[in-house]
Amino acid sequence: MNYGFQGFSAAPSRAEARIAFVRQVYLWLMGGFAVAGVGALASPFIAQALLPVTGRFFPWALFIAQFGALLWASAVSRRKPLNKVAYAVFTFVSGVVIGIVSLVTLQTAGWGPVLAAFGLTAADFLLLTVTAFVSKRDFSFLRSFIVIGIGIMFFGSLIAAIFNLEMLGLMAAAVAVVACSAKVLYDTSVMLKTDDLSDPAGFALSLFVSLYNILLSLMRLLGGRRG
Repeated sequence: MNYGFQGFSAAPSRAEARIAFVRQVYLWLMGGFAVAGVGALASPFIAQALLPVTGRFFPWALFIAQFGALLWASAVSRRKPLNKVAYAVFTFVSGVVIGIVSLVTLQTAGWGPVLAAFGLTAADFLLLTVTAFVSKRDFSFLRSFIVIGIGIMFFGSLIAAIFNLEMLGLMAAAVAVVACSAKVLYDTSVMLKTDDLSDPAGFALSLFVSLYNILLSLMRLLGGRRG
């Protein structure tokens, strides 16, 4: 007659599974940061090798490569070990972009905007993560705002780049900071409540993309000049 003990033992098991899942998500995320750091360090050499080949289309070639890597990483996030390869490719290419943008910002505006962007991104991530963990609220009400904000960010940045519209680019960057911050909060709350604990790579990828966009947008806003 141990029916009561079965229910009691199930709760710790679910809690332990949740803790293990959250740990895996952040391990994936930290791994992505490490690979992106390697990409950032390699960015001057990669740019030097590819610029003679791609010429003025180098930024677009990099954008297409990154977007393709993101789609691949999203599609295989549950398929081991392919998800590790795809995630590493995407975070490496993203690191290359961060490195190049950092160098351009450094040349045009100095160290201040670069260091401030990294510091503010880290502080933003820490604050939003603590808020989600402590409040334990359901932030699903942010979904519509996030979709609209990311749409404005993407198409606004694209149009600004094509037609060289500086003010539109800055507006899109400001929207990106707010929308992607909201997405970090939303993704973290979903991570803490979801019943599907089989896709830590997918959650880490989503968090990485949001933090990546926040970092580049802050660098754009603080740099004050177009790279």
